[in-house]
Amino acid sequence: MFGFAKKLVKNLEQSVNETINTINTRNNTAISDQYFQSIPEHLLIRYYDSTNTLKVITNVDQLYGLRVVQTDEYQLQVTSFFDYIIGINDQPIPVVFNEYGYMVVDYNAIYKILNDLVLGEKEVKLNIWSGKGGFYREEYLTLEPNSEIQEINISTEENNNPIFLSLGFKVQWQPLIASTYVYHILSIQDNNINKNRLVANSDYIIGCQQGLLCTGGEKLLYNILQSRQNQEIELQVYNSEHDVLRNVVFQLDDKAKLGCNVGYGYLHRIPIPREVQEKMVSEYNDQEEVKPENILSIPLQQEHKNGIQISENELKTEFKPLSFEQQISNANNRKKHHSDAKKLDNNLLSQLQEPEETVYKSEASSGSIAPPPIINKN
Repeated sequence: MFGFAKKLVKNLEQSVNETINTINTRNNTAISDQYFQSIPEHLLIRYYDSTNTLKVITNVDQLYGLRVVQTDEYQLQVTSFFDYIIGINDQPIPVVFNEYGYMVVDYNAIYKILNDLVLGEKEVKLNIWSGKGGFYREEYLTLEPNSEIQEINISTEENNNPIFLSLGFKVQWQPLIASTYVYHILSIQDNNINKNRLVANSDYIIGCQQGLLCTGGEKLLYNILQSRQNQEIELQVYNSEHDVLRNVVFQLDDKAKLGCNVGYGYLHRIPIPREVQEKMVSEYNDQEEVKPENILSIPLQQEHKNGIQISENELKTEFKPLSFEQQISNANNRKKHHSDAKKLDNNLLSQLQEPEETVYKSEASSGSIAPPPIINKN
C-alpha cells in the first residue's frame, strides 16, 4: 500500500511539473519552475561561453546565490538558511569560472562594490530570494566605515580588502534548489515516540546536526536515522504556521523512528509565511485600486472578455447595475405616475453615486463583477 501511494505521489509530481512547463513555454517564461519565477530577469547570471556567445542561466539546478548561513543577534533584516542574496544594487552577483570550469563568486568584485558605496552613498541594496515560498524582496543595509583600517590606501586597484564594518551575517555560495531539501511532517503515527515534539502539516525538517541533510534526497533522512540507532539526534524544524525555527532532540531506539509520516518533493515545499502573504495581497490591492469613474465599466469589460460583444455607446450610456435594472423594470410594469418615476430615478442616481463600499457589497449579489484577484501561495 505504501509503495502504491509513493508511486502515485511521484506520478502527480511529474504531472504538475509537466503542466507548469507547458504553461511557461506558452508564456515564454525564462525559468520553468514556478517556485523560482519571482527572481527578476535582470538578476539572472550571464556569461560568455567558449564561442563568445552570451548565455543566461535559467536552469533551476544552476541558479546560485549567497545563502545566509549565520546571523548576529542585531541583524534582523536577513534570515539564516532561507535567504539567498542574488543581487547587489540590482546587479547579479559577480562570478568567475575557476580552472575546473566551475562558477564561483568573485568576492574581490563584491568588496570593491561595497568599498565604493561606503565612501559614497553608505547604503547598499540587497536583492534577496527567500526559500520560504520562493518570494523575492529587497533590503537596504547601512554601510559603516571601519575606523581601524582607515590608513589603508584604497586608491590601489589591487587592494580589495573590506573597509567597512561587518554587516552582521555570513554567507555561502549555494544552489537555490537546496532550499527545497525539506521533509514535510504529514501525520503523527506514534505519539509515544514523538511525544508532541513535531506538529503535523505545519512542521518541516530542514536540517540536522553536522549538516547531514544538506545534500537532500528522498531517502536521506531515513538513512541518517538508521545510522543513528540507539543514539541521540538533533533536527532543525521550521513551523510554517508560526514562522519559527527550533531545534528538536530525539533519543532514537533500535528501530530509529520519529513516529510520523513525512513527505518530500515538489508538493512539500515550504509555503510563503502568512504575514508575507497578507502584505503582498495588501500591496497588490493598493496598486490595483479601482477608480470611481471606472466602476461601471468593470462588469462590461468582464462580459466582453467572456465573448459578449458590446458597442462603445452601450459602454458609455446604457449600462445599469443588475440590481438597479430590476427595480426600474418593476417600476415600469406598475406604470407609476411621472413624478413618482422621476423620484425613483433620482433615488437610483443617488445610489449609483455612493462610495466605493457599495461596489464591494454588490459583489456578493451580482455575478457580473469579478472578485478581487487571489495571489497563488505557490
